[in-house]
Amino acid sequence: MNTFSRAPRSGFTLVEATLSVLIVSILMVAAMAAADVAITTQSRTGDRAAGRWLAAGLMTDVLSLAYQDPNYPTTTLGIDPGESANNKATFDDVDDFNGWSESPPQDKGGNVIPRFTNWKRTVTVQWCSATAPSTISGSETGCKLITVQVFHNNVMMATRVALKANVP
Repeated sequence: MNTFSRAPRSGFTLVEATLSVLIVSILMVAAMAAADVAITTQSRTGDRAAGRWLAAGLMTDVLSLAYQDPNYPTTTLGIDPGESANNKATFDDVDDFNGWSESPPQDKGGNVIPRFTNWKRTVTVQWCSATAPSTISGSETGCKLITVQVFHNNVMMATRVALKANVP
């Protein structure tokens, strides 16, 4: 009678190989998900920084103007005679910006700022109490609350708020 002795085989069984592939696949999916979160977070951080920059730029433009129109002092907020609602280069006082919206953002002269096609900036101007700026008034108080908001793909990225007082 012939007896053959089998030497132990080294290697992986099909089950072991399948489990190894499964484990590596799960780890790859987890790594890809972590990378996606990191890239998304970095992108949002960059968008928020760009939003703050755009908000600061428009707020600087608004605050560089007079408290009220030097030619037509009125007690209403908004554009005055001789100004165009579509051209901020014609604005000469802060409340002319009330209700202003631009998409894409523009520089002070009305030229489109490159690389911001899906961005929008809005401005609201309200009368407020000089001693309690969160108290909004429907009539002239000698103090205006200016709010600039910046959106990217309809998601708010930045808000900037400032006061302008009627100080001689």
